[in-house]
Amino acid sequence: MMQDSMSARAGKNLKRIIKEKGFTQEQFAEQMYVDPTTVRRWLAHGIKDIDTISTIAEIFDKDVMDILK
Repeated sequence: MMQDSMSARAGKNLKRIIKEKGFTQEQFAEQMYVDPTTVRRWLAHGIKDIDTISTIAEIFDKDVMDILK
């Protein structure tokens, strides 16, 4: 598990990256094979699981640190 501040930053960065890539939250949820409610929770409360962040980085062709910084 990650620190709360890092988790929150990941959620904020995810929101920015989704917008930059022109995805809707629903489209991103489909890519992640999760419910859109899960994506909304990540955006609002952060992402606590490093495996999830790794998958997100892969989908968006980003480095994990791009999401955590």
